[in-house]
Amino acid sequence: MNERFFSLPPERRKRMINAGYKVFSAYPYKKAPTSSIAEAAGVSKPLLFHYFGSKKGLYLFLFETALKTADSIADEEDLAGERDFFMYIMKNLRREIRLMRKYPDMLRFLNAAYFETDPLVSADIKRIKARYMKHDTSSILENTDRSRFRDPEAPEKLLKLITLAVEGYMSVNRQEVFKNPDKALKEMEALILSLRDNYYKA
Repeated sequence: MNERFFSLPPERRKRMINAGYKVFSAYPYKKAPTSSIAEAAGVSKPLLFHYFGSKKGLYLFLFETALKTADSIADEEDLAGERDFFMYIMKNLRREIRLMRKYPDMLRFLNAAYFETDPLVSADIKRIKARYMKHDTSSILENTDRSRFRDPEAPEKLLKLITLAVEGYMSVNRQEVFKNPDKALKEMEALILSLRDNYYKA
């Protein structure tokens, strides 16, 4: 990554980043044409590589930038101060919907990256993702009010269950989720509320 990229005018940086999101969300990593990214960004392909070093460098930069953007939305939702386990999960889902509306190409890219299997980038994706998810996971588990649960040890198991359920839903219904995010949110929130009724004390 060439630090000169950050000295470019904001609008030019944004154009390159958005071009990358759009192309990488439309193709698997291996088949994504960097020439299309350069064309959409209004720069030459050699200049694109001058800033990012390689196709892989660009991809991983975009991935981490997307996660940072998602984190900024999390701050706006005040996730860090939420002690209700299930409300935290629902606020997090609402954050996803906000991202869909505000940054549709970025979220499509993130969803594609989560399921990317190309060995050139898959290990790095897992490493970067784990770093951000570890922060999210530790925040919710540390702040959860366990006195509301019938079993105080339930949050760890529930978090894994809900994460798998939401990721599975997003994977199976990916196109529909982007077409009608409010419907997706309503269905996922119904699942969360049913779990709350089962796991919280009466």
